[in-house]
Amino acid sequence: MNKAIKYIAGIIFAAFFLWLSFSNVSFEELRKATKGMSWSWLIPFSMALTFSHYIRAERWRLLLGGTTLYAHRTTLFAGVMFGYLINIPLPRVGEISRPMYVAKQLGESNSTLLGTIILERFIDVISMLIIMGIVAYFLLSDVDTLSRLFGIDLANSQVYSAFFLNVWPLILLGIGLIFLGCFIFKRLNKNNQNSMWSLKIKEIIAQFVEGLLSIKKLQQPLLFVGYTALIWIGYIAMMYIPFWMFDLPLRFDLGWADAAILTMASAVAISIPAPGGIGSYHYFISYSLGILYMVPEPTGLAFATITHAATLAMVIIIAPAALAIDKFFSFQRESNG
Repeated sequence: MNKAIKYIAGIIFAAFFLWLSFSNVSFEELRKATKGMSWSWLIPFSMALTFSHYIRAERWRLLLGGTTLYAHRTTLFAGVMFGYLINIPLPRVGEISRPMYVAKQLGESNSTLLGTIILERFIDVISMLIIMGIVAYFLLSDVDTLSRLFGIDLANSQVYSAFFLNVWPLILLGIGLIFLGCFIFKRLNKNNQNSMWSLKIKEIIAQFVEGLLSIKKLQQPLLFVGYTALIWIGYIAMMYIPFWMFDLPLRFDLGWADAAILTMASAVAISIPAPGGIGSYHYFISYSLGILYMVPEPTGLAFATITHAATLAMVIIIAPAALAIDKFFSFQRESNG
């Protein structure tokens, strides 16, 4: 029932943002905006997408090196692509599907793998905040642009006061729930110290913690940092390369720094639980292009629509291929073993 409610809510989000995005743009305006596009740029775009996801699998392999698990590259890459594929109809479910697929291939519990996924997401958030901080630093010289982007007056100190007044109760609630959870677990553990289910829970938690702490056992920390940087470079390239489809670097002087800004906007858009980022991505990208760079709304919307469609299409094509290749190599290993 909860899954159905989340899915319906996701569809409502997607429909709402699609309406926001397309309500002021006619089909004829979109058609004119795409006229004369350089479709050949989709080839390097697809290469950047595949590269980013492959490096994500390689970084995951380094994390697993800090645990007792070992997985082949083809299995990890197939798991990454499978997660992205599941995320298209079911937002956030891919984060669980990815470790479940790899755990099934390894014949292991998915608790350790899930712990590495949580750790990986935490690292991604920290990386994104660092990039956002760099982006904000360069944008802070133009407070008016930031105010237009967020729709609030950032020069007004009352805005920040209102923000902290609204946020601190949520922080206290979160801390309280964590302490409550720890208290309940300790009580249950004390009352059922030797029960079968208590031992099973302890085993699952121990495996999960092993995954979370895998970063402490990294054998190649510099390579891990390098992979993290390459992932974000790949994401920014996925935003920069399509600029040339519409000649945006020549018409509006857009470069790599602007691609980084829009990548942050897309990260916020994808965080909204709409299936595959449909609607939210279109709105945030076209809105940011218009507010920050004065790109006409039809052009910005055409850019967002084509890049989003190309991303989904590549995931839908690559994921089944990666799963089939992994299956083939699995049979090869079994027959040779």
